[in-house]
Amino acid sequence: MDIKVHGPVIVVVALGMLFALWATNAYVDKTSTYERACTEEAKICPDGSSVGRIPPDCEFAACPSVVATTTTATTSDVTSTGTATPIPQGSGVKGTILLGPTCPVERIPPDPNCAPKPYATSITVYRSGSKLPYIIGNSNTDGAFQLTLPVGSYMLNAGGTKILPRCSEVSVTIPPNAFITQDISCDTGIR
Repeated sequence: MDIKVHGPVIVVVALGMLFALWATNAYVDKTSTYERACTEEAKICPDGSSVGRIPPDCEFAACPSVVATTTTATTSDVTSTGTATPIPQGSGVKGTILLGPTCPVERIPPDPNCAPKPYATSITVYRSGSKLPYIIGNSNTDGAFQLTLPVGSYMLNAGGTKILPRCSEVSVTIPPNAFITQDISCDTGIR
């Protein structure tokens, strides 16, 4: 059997291969322009605000530079001279985060080994009525925390989004020039 290759068939095959190479190259070039997804970690800045990671290198965004110590003025913040009052220094919330119960059966008299235990975890602070975090802090290995906050009302959410331990959300109102004490209880789920 004698097979003859015709010129037009070779041209069609060559053009098909060139088109396939061009399409592959165009797809690769197009995918290289997509942004990379970054983790949702937050870094606490010296002024108490937080910043996240930004593409393409997923480095933390720069912290804002502090240029003023005044709040945005509302009518209650403005003095008779028309200037905004400064943010009070030395105000916020402190306390301890405790896990409990730590034993499956409560005993009478109470067993000292079953006392609530300190919990080192993150604490997300929201201004009342806001769904965006104001700051994110941490409790230490003794469960103790201290967060500097301006005067106002806040919600404290410890433990993140874990199912257990489940920490109670706490509402606090920060007065001027004072740290209030607010402990947070977390349920271990042990029954």
